[in-house]
Amino acid sequence: MSAALATRSARVRAATLLGAFAWAALASSPAAAQEPVALDRATTDGVDRPIHDYSGEGDASSLELNPALIQATPGIDLVLMGYQSTSAFTRGTGFGLFTTLNLGLGFGFGLGVQALQPGIREVNDFDAVNNPNLTKLSLAFSGGDGEVASTGLGVHIPFAPGLASTPDIDVGLLVRMRNWASLGAMVRFGPANMFSAPVLQPGTQELQIAAELGVRPIRGRRWLELAGGFKARMQNNVTTEQLDSLGMFPRGRVAVRYHGVELAGEVEQVRVAVLDETTFQRTRYDRGIRGGVSLGLSWDFVGVRSGLHAGLSEGVDGFGIAARFSSTPRGRVYWPRIVNAERYELSDIRDERDLITTLQQLERAERAGERAVLLVDARNLSLGWASLEELRAALVRIRDAGGHVFAYLEGADVKDYYIASAAEQVFLHPGGELDIYGLKATSIYFKGALDKLGVNVQALHIDEYKSAHEPFTRTEPSPADREQREKLLADTYGQFVLDVAQARGMTQHGVRALVDDAPHGPEQAKERGLVDAITHRDEVIEAISSNLGAEVRFASFSDTQPEPRTWSTTPYIGVVLVEGTIVDGENRYIPLLGIQFTGGDTIAATLRQLRGDPACEGIILRVNSPGGSALASEIIWREVDKTRLAHEKDPRFSPPIVVSMGDVAASGGYYVATGARTVFASKTTITGSIGVVTMNIDISGLLEKLGISTTTFTEGANAAIEQIWTPASDEQMARLMASMRRVYEMFVQHVAEARGMTVEQVDGLARGHVYSGAHAHALKLVDRFGGMHEAIAEVRKQAKTSRVVELDLRVLPRRKTLLDLLLRGPASSPFGFTGLRERARARQRDAQEDALPRVLNAALSRLPLSILFLPSRQPSALMPAVIEIE
Repeated sequence: MSAALATRSARVRAATLLGAFAWAALASSPAAAQEPVALDRATTDGVDRPIHDYSGEGDASSLELNPALIQATPGIDLVLMGYQSTSAFTRGTGFGLFTTLNLGLGFGFGLGVQALQPGIREVNDFDAVNNPNLTKLSLAFSGGDGEVASTGLGVHIPFAPGLASTPDIDVGLLVRMRNWASLGAMVRFGPANMFSAPVLQPGTQELQIAAELGVRPIRGRRWLELAGGFKARMQNNVTTEQLDSLGMFPRGRVAVRYHGVELAGEVEQVRVAVLDETTFQRTRYDRGIRGGVSLGLSWDFVGVRSGLHAGLSEGVDGFGIAARFSSTPRGRVYWPRIVNAERYELSDIRDERDLITTLQQLERAERAGERAVLLVDARNLSLGWASLEELRAALVRIRDAGGHVFAYLEGADVKDYYIASAAEQVFLHPGGELDIYGLKATSIYFKGALDKLGVNVQALHIDEYKSAHEPFTRTEPSPADREQREKLLADTYGQFVLDVAQARGMTQHGVRALVDDAPHGPEQAKERGLVDAITHRDEVIEAISSNLGAEVRFASFSDTQPEPRTWSTTPYIGVVLVEGTIVDGENRYIPLLGIQFTGGDTIAATLRQLRGDPACEGIILRVNSPGGSALASEIIWREVDKTRLAHEKDPRFSPPIVVSMGDVAASGGYYVATGARTVFASKTTITGSIGVVTMNIDISGLLEKLGISTTTFTEGANAAIEQIWTPASDEQMARLMASMRRVYEMFVQHVAEARGMTVEQVDGLARGHVYSGAHAHALKLVDRFGGMHEAIAEVRKQAKTSRVVELDLRVLPRRKTLLDLLLRGPASSPFGFTGLRERARARQRDAQEDALPRVLNAALSRLPLSILFLPSRQPSALMPAVIEIE
């Protein structure tokens, strides 16, 4: 059965079940067909409601039912609720206002006020003394974790003429059993008869106990919720004939939810007073059945709900309405995006986290289909080619889904135009031009400068293509390095030409000719089919409106799934970032140099944590790294391999793991990927470089120039093998080569096992050779083409997760601190505010861009600074120092 068919069947079953509840509610008859009955309530019970939820999704009014549910209601919540009886003998009429505050610090607070008129209408109330008009003030406190377990305390004080204001005390409990089940319970200690009327026995007390177990049988999602439980009423000083109408009263509840719509039903047994049909006086107590149905609609922070009761009278007993205002989005009934356009400034993407966030936003736009209208600002892109390829593919998917993508340029190089070419319309500013001159890659060599300084770098490498040392040991690329760099450049340029030709309806030869004839002014670019319109900034929105045949305005959109989807931890896919140089120990970041280091210990601990988390549905190892420490790479590989083996052994309790390669996944970056059996790469990913390099820096010549001498005392023949004051001897270099050979053989063995090859086959492809993703795929060093989109789909497939089940993405390791959270502000505020941290980040980014001239920034980016942070004279799995194709 397909996932879609299974989902439809589940919804049909849920609708059928809810229909049965509704039928039971509407078809229920009074306890005695010929005798009227009146609902019996405790004196201080609050405003009635069609649905009583003790364990599911709380709101501010939950402080009347189970104060522990306050802890499961994040932020600020406000509920206005009313109930009106339509039958003469229905009680519970009134109005209530409730508000709660839960900042997620482990405790919550609630306040409520209710005005009640529970008396019987049209005839004299036989029990008016116990059902006076009253005002009820409620205070509630909760503590714990609403996703695990919480407790609550409520205090309810009634105010009415002649009524002793003795409070009811509620004690509540909430226990979440992951996302599958939830237990709610409440005990109320309260006076039932608090008047001084002589017909009543002073001091009569009532104890109420309510308990409910709710389950979510569809993968723990909120779509279908079934609950069953009981409400018990016990009094002291009761007569014998009253005992049979007290005790436990069973009840059941069902809720079906989809986005911002909730349809709920309830059937419960209640205590009723049977009345004489002539005098309308109570003749005895009995048990009756009543049911309720309700419909709720939500739009982000606002919700309304309405429902009715039936079963105790010949028609409808009463109806209730409620309005809810919450600081937490609760879902949407409808998503209007027809005439709103969203603007994406891709130059804001600075690292993998920014890229993944943007890809998620584009994924939501794809799901919006023809409602999606995007304007892509593709100026000043600084991303690698694989990242650009992923972004471009996401834009193409939006168009394939029926959405509209437009691009705006004021001046474009090859990268900018590559992204813009995916749009259905490309706009160019009248003062701009297309500087699509082609691709280049520049390497800087420092040997000449080091020679003048007296610094000598002794390098060992396996093998001829392993050129990470060449910037320090040569003045130009070796023949092998020149060969692989030229091939990388050709593969990347070929992909650019192919994609642009397909998008603009040209031949590949024609695109190459246009590149060779650059630059192109606006009129020339339009005439040659590179752009569609010449447009000023303020005319872009008009051009989009004209193209769509509707008035369009720019707007920002929140997530298309803002509703809370589970009770406990939301199921998620963990995205583990291996970004920058791989080093021993923990993750590190140097803001001044803009260098990111991935620590082997950090990634290993993260993978272990994900492997043991039941909420983790799958893992994506996202690699954007040129490699680094061989030891750290092996530590990461080990945890990747253990994660894979755990899933193969027991896929029900261990998440699958796949690899998604970014711009670079070479040497140590490729090493860590071999622990998985499914590897995705873009066609322009730089990968391979299966090899090892070691460098020994000797500054003895520099010391001599400066007149500095050193003396080293040793015990052991090779104690000074790692020092920089003297050159390494031939014997020491031989020892280092032996150490490198062991690492290389282990590296090759891992690749052979992962790729189903012999060691000899891998060695023929290895030797430090760097490949494009397209070339690596042809050589079977990667499995499939694709990026995060394809990796997520594969993880869901291996985890056997239905496509309709929403999964969050958690990008790990986390790098937020408490200070970050306090300064960041709300990510999506209904008032349009941006957080302090976001504004500070924008100012910092602008300051960094203006700090140095562009030429110096470009030069700094080409310096292989990260290599200086690796241990000297130790094997490193590092690709050629800098390969940046522009």
